[in-house]
Amino acid sequence: MRTYRWILTLLSAFPLLLSAQTSSGSAQTNSGDDIFTISVAAPISAKDVQVRYFLNGDPTVQQSSSIAKPDDQRIVITTGADGKPAKSFRAIVFAPGCQFLTVKADDLASSKRQADFQCQKLSTAPLSGKADVSRFAGRELQVEALYVCGWAGQFFGMRGIAISPFSVAKGKVDTDGSFTIDLPDFSTDPIWANLSHNATLMFNLVDVKTGEHVARLSAPTNVSRKGALKVAASYPPDMQFAVME
Repeated sequence: MRTYRWILTLLSAFPLLLSAQTSSGSAQTNSGDDIFTISVAAPISAKDVQVRYFLNGDPTVQQSSSIAKPDDQRIVITTGADGKPAKSFRAIVFAPGCQFLTVKADDLASSKRQADFQCQKLSTAPLSGKADVSRFAGRELQVEALYVCGWAGQFFGMRGIAISPFSVAKGKVDTDGSFTIDLPDFSTDPIWANLSHNATLMFNLVDVKTGEHVARLSAPTNVSRKGALKVAASYPPDMQFAVME
């Protein structure tokens, strides 16, 4: 009986300057069977694109590596390791303010191993909130909104799994704890109806000088799920968030 193991890999939004691949271009000149390329159309930069993907192989693909190449507007994803090619590839692609792109190559052997990401802008849904940040007096703070992709398991065919959230937007936190963020209106994304309705937004407080995540913000219970804000077309004004450890 065949055994399939799925490998979940997070592709950083920044280039990974690792190995001889970046200097020699071997990721492009070696066997095309070992890479999948996502071409990013201007004005979006490849370094601002976030990718979460799954590889499936038999025998098992033990690991994979990825190189974002913003100079030529391409994201190159290695789809094999130790001479073991993956059989299939699926990816969720996102850039702040844009619609999601989903990529399926369920048979890499016959796939072109290429996809295009062209930002389709979403309208915005402003969110205003406030939190008690007195414990962080004297620190310059930002609030960062993260999209928790509850539908990833459905898309990848592995229900119940969790992936790293997507960074959506940041906003300045005033000394009184108030903040405003323009969020993408994810309810207008074409994939909303059959996939992405299963999603929430998580908020972190970030120290601007150090980049440290100092606390998590919990949304009001009437508009949240386990403290994360339910994605909606609009949000109540002046929501009070609780500061969590």
